Amino acid sequence: MPASQPGKTLADMEFPIQISILIVTYNSSSTIRVCLESVIKELQLLDGEVIVVDNQSTDDTVSILDELSTQNPILKVELNRTNRGFAVGNNQALEMAGGQHILILNPDTILQADILKNLLVELEKDAKMGVVAPQLQFPDGRIQKTCRRFPNHMDVIYNVFGLSVLFPENRRLNGWKMGDFDHKTRQEVDQPAGAALLVRGDLLRSLGGFDDNFPMFFNDVDLCKRIKDAGYTIWYLPEYAIQHLGGVSVKQVKMKMTISSHVSFFRYFEKHFTRMYQQPFNFIVGVLLYLSLIPRLLVLLLFKGQRTASRETL
Repeated sequence: MPASQPGKTLADMEFPIQISILIVTYNSSSTIRVCLESVIKELQLLDGEVIVVDNQSTDDTVSILDELSTQNPILKVELNRTNRGFAVGNNQALEMAGGQHILILNPDTILQADILKNLLVELEKDAKMGVVAPQLQFPDGRIQKTCRRFPNHMDVIYNVFGLSVLFPENRRLNGWKMGDFDHKTRQEVDQPAGAALLVRGDLLRSLGGFDDNFPMFFNDVDLCKRIKDAGYTIWYLPEYAIQHLGGVSVKQVKMKMTISSHVSFFRYFEKHFTRMYQQPFNFIVGVLLYLSLIPRLLVLLLFKGQRTASRETL
């Protein structure tokens, strides 16, 4: 991150380029080439850069990154000796970023023509707009229902006991996962998926980027919560779409990631529900989250190798 100047806040600083795109990879060889090719093509129309932090990939990801960075000077690559997680990887990239605005992007995405230009126009329409997010689509064009409301204690109960599944479109019983929203309408939301988020650079830097205590899951929920708490809005813009395969790195270590998602969910409540009267409810949902791990892990063992197509959270 560019060093601050005496007497200047982050909002006062000038950054040399318009946009920095941050991508964290882990064994992403099946998707990263086409992702970066789409990104680099889009950046030909803008003043920008793409920064990739690799978390100790053991496949061909690093060789692909080396090849593409040699051919494209706007691509910068940082190689980690250990897998430091999504949050830390993005914060590393943010430290290197010189862009006025920041696009957080997954390596299993493909940008459509002119989407960066259009999203930047949208973000700059209103100074209190902190984040804009495109619609995410599967390769066959189906819409991914990835927006969320901020979770509360009752949402855990509804999910653990299957009420959100039994009544998927109910505003109360599946309110957290926005089962009542068709993802076809422009709308202010609490939290779009972290697979593609365009964030004001000064805002993201002032918040310190992602919280490292959420290494893989709920870091995007926590970030959006802090952005909203700071008085900014977050907009979902379905007229702009990005192709997203979904959960490629997560599926490689599904068991470990399932445990991580439950632990991070509980940490989210510990961080954002801190009043004394909320502590008993934190304890109850913590017990439910840990107990609900048992059947989920059993299902993973029984159906090992089968793919799902949903957002990778509880």
